[in-house]
Amino acid sequence: MREISSRIELSPLRACWEGSGFTPGPPKDTSGAQRKHLFSSYADHITWSDPEQVARALAVFEGMLRAYRNEMERYPGSGEETPQQKWGRELDRIRREFDCDGYQITESLRILKAGESRPDHEMADVQLYAEALRVLRHARNQMERLPSVTRGKGEEDIRDVLLVALGAAFAGRCTAESLNGAGKTDLLLRIGDRNVLVGECKFWRGSTKFPTDIDQLFGYLTRYDSFAVLPLFIRAARPEEIVAKAAQVLSEHPRCVSVAVPDHEGRQYKFVLRSASLTPWNVEVALIPFVIS
Repeated sequence: MREISSRIELSPLRACWEGSGFTPGPPKDTSGAQRKHLFSSYADHITWSDPEQVARALAVFEGMLRAYRNEMERYPGSGEETPQQKWGRELDRIRREFDCDGYQITESLRILKAGESRPDHEMADVQLYAEALRVLRHARNQMERLPSVTRGKGEEDIRDVLLVALGAAFAGRCTAESLNGAGKTDLLLRIGDRNVLVGECKFWRGSTKFPTDIDQLFGYLTRYDSFAVLPLFIRAARPEEIVAKAAQVLSEHPRCVSVAVPDHEGRQYKFVLRSASLTPWNVEVALIPFVIS
């Protein structure tokens, strides 16, 4: 992982460690440049015989793997090899190294002990989350084509349109104003007693208030919620500027671990943020802007 740290930008690398509960100190291994130095300042002071510290360190490493994946997928592949194929090859190499230490890496980049059963639903949840986001994007596109649907409507009225779309796609399993975490979330897609999407709908109220909206969403998440969405309703003559500001606020959030390559065509922007818990976990957050009348 120390070698991988040298391939991650300094800001996302630092974000992986901040909020982990570890305190940096003088690195024992002083070789390498700034990013390796940063990694060693934390990793060299972990008590690896302490299971609780090991669990927190593995969570940091999971964040590093996601940040590394984002770095590799950001640049074109060589020849006919796509960035995703290049990452696949690199992940296979990393997995072999972790295998030697008795660990396995799942498709969602979770690090588990060798032999520890992987949740059968893990890959399914990733696919269900992707499908739910697709439904929301298509609902957004249709709503923008029919401005009368949202003209003069409030947040709850527009949310209910999204609730209908998700409910139709997932056989009524999506609910609104559902108790979860510390309150009632706008959209909750629960399948097989698992939450595969937690959503909080918001009107854009400016860059200074958007961080509060992000924190509100995280207040509705529990330790077992890994996928969230922020449908952002925008009433403005130049929505592109607001979308850029919202994405910037998320990318500069103090708990942001990584930023995916923006999907400008699909108008969807993904981020990975760490929870504010004493035992933090990573949450994938999708920002989907809605330009409404």
